[in-house]
Amino acid sequence: MLKTLKKVFLSVFVVVLVGVVWFGYGALNLKEISVYYAQHTPHREGVEPVLLEVVRNLRWIYNPDIKGIKYDYDGDRTIYNNLNSKQEEEYFNYNFSGEYRYYDGESWIYIFDEKFQLLRVYNAKTLDYSDDPVDDSAIKRDIFRVVQPVIDAQSAPLFNLQWVYDWLNKDRFN
Repeated sequence: MLKTLKKVFLSVFVVVLVGVVWFGYGALNLKEISVYYAQHTPHREGVEPVLLEVVRNLRWIYNPDIKGIKYDYDGDRTIYNNLNSKQEEEYFNYNFSGEYRYYDGESWIYIFDEKFQLLRVYNAKTLDYSDDPVDDSAIKRDIFRVVQPVIDAQSAPLFNLQWVYDWLNKDRFN
């Protein structure tokens, strides 16, 4: 009786241990490879999963050491790019209120929501919000240019969990 109880307990322990390790690996994989998965996930037009994930999971993804690119993990998650000939470095960040911000290196800060819809435009020189029309696609191209070196450095997963990523984020990107 005692021998059978030991076998059952050991079997349950091994199953639970394997389950915890597998679940932990899956969660880590989904965070570390999120930019790769975002590049291949279905999404509604106007939503940019890659841009959303590159700064949202900045602590988890691979951050290459590239001259002119800096990362900030204190408070907001920010990628600074000083590769262009602008007066100040451009940046793209995610803050914990769920907003994404892009500073163009000159005077404009573009603020997006969690679905990457433009909320407002702020002029850092005049300290005032602007109501002027803005070309969203040009701004998104500029943001991609700022973070593209980081996106290009991301690798493909060893075990592809794209279907899990798609299932978990279907509401977020659609």
